[in-house]
Amino acid sequence: MTAETATPSQVPGPAQPPSPALCPGLAGFAADRREGDLTPTRTDLAPGIFLNADPALQMAGRYSSAAGAFLDLHTAPAGQGSWFGLHLALELPPLQDLAYLGFACRTAAPEPQILRACLRSGLEDGGFSDCFFDRHILASERAHSHLDALYLDSQPELPLSAPWRELVLFLPSQGFDLSLMHLHLFAV
Repeated sequence: MTAETATPSQVPGPAQPPSPALCPGLAGFAADRREGDLTPTRTDLAPGIFLNADPALQMAGRYSSAAGAFLDLHTAPAGQGSWFGLHLALELPPLQDLAYLGFACRTAAPEPQILRACLRSGLEDGGFSDCFFDRHILASERAHSHLDALYLDSQPELPLSAPWRELVLFLPSQGFDLSLMHLHLFAV
């Protein structure tokens, strides 16, 4: 029996149901064309997706997102600061039900840039805890892909329950140009 000759009830379905969106705003953001100015501290890109900068940076610059691509950044901070990050709010199943949480991305930059990713978990007292992925992301002139995952059982500092979670990509804190062509999340 082939799929062409089978009746709908005989066609085998997927081995597993499709996984729910880990970042509900991600697909919509990547599908639309957007552009705008960066603000000194927080630039909201879409629901649950924002850029957050150390106020001392006095962040300035532009962002754009062509349909089918994720995000292009041109930054020109006026000050000196310690951090700048792309935040994606996550809707995760209970961590006890997962073995891996990861992401895949494709980057390019005219000058080499190093990015770092972490899973940020909110704490009940109002603070947060960061669990960093093992590998740094290197963006260079030639576009290339990066894949990394946290094996959750080997992360004792990671809280099993949290009021909120985010994937944070820490970006350079000096002026840079970067194309983040694709960003995909997965949990298994």
